[in-house]
Amino acid sequence: MSWCYIACGLAALCALFYAIISFKRKTHLAAVTGTMFLAACAVNLTYLGRIGAGTYFAASLTTSAYFVCLDFLVLSMVYYMIEFTQSRIKAPRFKKTVIFTVYLLTGVDAAILILNVFREVVLRYQYQKDSVYAIKYMFEAKWGFYMHLAFVYLLVAVIFYILIRKIIIVPKIYRARYVNTLLALCVIGLLTIFYMAELLKLSMDPAVLVYGFVCPLVYRNTFDYTSKGMLNTTRKMVLEYMGRPVILFDYEGYVADTNRDMRELFPILNSQEQRISMMDFLQLGAFRDLQSIGEDQTFEWENPGSAGARRYQCAFTCLRDERGRSIGHLLIMTNLETERDMLTRLYSKDSFYSETDKVLSQGIYPVTVVVCNANGIGLVNDVFGWRRGNELLRQAADLLRENLPANAILARMEDGDMAAALTEAEQEYAVRLFEKIKEQYREANDTGINTDMEYGIAVIRDETKSVEEAVREAAESMRTKKMMNQSSQKSSLLDSLTQTLTESDYETEEHVERTREMAIRLGQALHLADGELGKLALLAVLHDIGKIAIPHSILLKPGKLTEAEWEIMKTHTEKGYRIANASKELKPIGEYILHHHERWDGGGYPGGLAGEEIPLLSRIITVVDSHDVMVHDRPYHKAMNEEDAKRELLRCSGTQFDPKLVEVFLSVIGETKVS
Repeated sequence: MSWCYIACGLAALCALFYAIISFKRKTHLAAVTGTMFLAACAVNLTYLGRIGAGTYFAASLTTSAYFVCLDFLVLSMVYYMIEFTQSRIKAPRFKKTVIFTVYLLTGVDAAILILNVFREVVLRYQYQKDSVYAIKYMFEAKWGFYMHLAFVYLLVAVIFYILIRKIIIVPKIYRARYVNTLLALCVIGLLTIFYMAELLKLSMDPAVLVYGFVCPLVYRNTFDYTSKGMLNTTRKMVLEYMGRPVILFDYEGYVADTNRDMRELFPILNSQEQRISMMDFLQLGAFRDLQSIGEDQTFEWENPGSAGARRYQCAFTCLRDERGRSIGHLLIMTNLETERDMLTRLYSKDSFYSETDKVLSQGIYPVTVVVCNANGIGLVNDVFGWRRGNELLRQAADLLRENLPANAILARMEDGDMAAALTEAEQEYAVRLFEKIKEQYREANDTGINTDMEYGIAVIRDETKSVEEAVREAAESMRTKKMMNQSSQKSSLLDSLTQTLTESDYETEEHVERTREMAIRLGQALHLADGELGKLALLAVLHDIGKIAIPHSILLKPGKLTEAEWEIMKTHTEKGYRIANASKELKPIGEYILHHHERWDGGGYPGGLAGEEIPLLSRIITVVDSHDVMVHDRPYHKAMNEEDAKRELLRCSGTQFDPKLVEVFLSVIGETKVS
């Protein structure tokens, strides 16, 4: 039986060696793993002691020590499995209770086993001189031993539960290392069962040797594991999303792999029925500037097909092993006309400008430029991580591709903005499309975070407006709308100002919302550009923001103001202008705030402007705000009925109000004239 001594000794040395190099790594997981290897070493040494026991007492002592070491091996395996799979007990109080209970049971079990050396409550022994087993003092189980087994089996069940749960929840490409661990445990368990059932006619328990000799595999699986499946999938994703057509030929000269950009250029590559040789492919693509397939070279290629861009820069590379032998060829093509964003696969900013300029150079008008952005992505990144935020950006890009015309030019701009250029399209058409996209994006959001999409529109009708100007105008319109959107971080400034205004004045949130809604309706009836509609909505909310600097005694005075008080009141337009100009976001509406109390006949303030000298948006707010004030109670007057308010608008048409705006406004609210 000398081989049993050698095998157990080598297994113990193996476990000890890997325990030492594990501790040298000086990480928490390494310390846990090293402790488990030390327990495996102790199991082999105590089993070696059982084999060499020459007296009854020695057999009793080494056997008890062996089972105690097994207890701590299984306990350290539980701890290792928790760290290895990164499983956590979330409730701190419950966690402490579980840990205390497990350690208490381990201690009690160990104490009983040690007590067994003196009072045999767990095991007793019989000497079997002619036994085929290496161990001569065989034990007979008593009631205490079954308690020990139940405890060990409970811990083993916990280990299997943790592993199986991890295998179920982890992505498939990451499962191999956990499956390997599970298989190793199954082998140990089966060896133990077969040995105890005497199905394996061996002189010693083979599972004991596995505890030691499996340490190198466990060490490698823990610290040096690399998932081939994960790497292969990652490489495939990089290939697919690199934004450049790529084709790989094997050492025999046949197509080995391609990405979707290359398959879009050459649909024949989608066929699974035939092997395509490199020479057939080069002939098919008419790569005339490729001089030789035996050396690396770079050349330009004019695309004769209808798919893809017209001009590409091609990099042809001969792949060789360390001995210089050919193992294949790689062709990577770069679109000289367009570059794509790797995340969304949309055009880059520069490509968007160049592609849209090509359309305009052909005299195709109108071109509607839309800039959009998803609100709340930053919060999604903070809560769920960048990966989930990127998924939402890709989802938004996919919705643009699915809903917009095939000839739409799509691009990803800076700061997460995306742009679309719609040829021969009017603003109304773009609004319908993007409202549909907004709704689909909202419905698809499953994060629980309000991630809405906002957009701005600018229309290029002739050569007087460049693509850059249209993008800037659309982006400004989008940012203005974002201030009105509760899911946008930009809305905090607006919320703060409107709250201050409603606390300082008799204005109410209802008045602000009514004015905003009616101003937008009137602006749409006047066919205002999208950017102007965004400014109008913001102006409707903040046109009286200067009143926060007017004393309450004047603002809330129920009677008529004195001449001095009235002069103070009139300064609110200039104060509002200064407040708006102090903010980059509000500066575009500063001029409209300044002039929203001008009169059509020139009798208003502060500039005494008349007629069309008054900015259009200021004139619109004057009509809309005056109407809402007429039909609702204020400290200084009682509300008019709707009919009287309409008559008042008509009476003041041409003096206080723009007569054309009054006419359109009355049409919007359902009646063009009042008898």
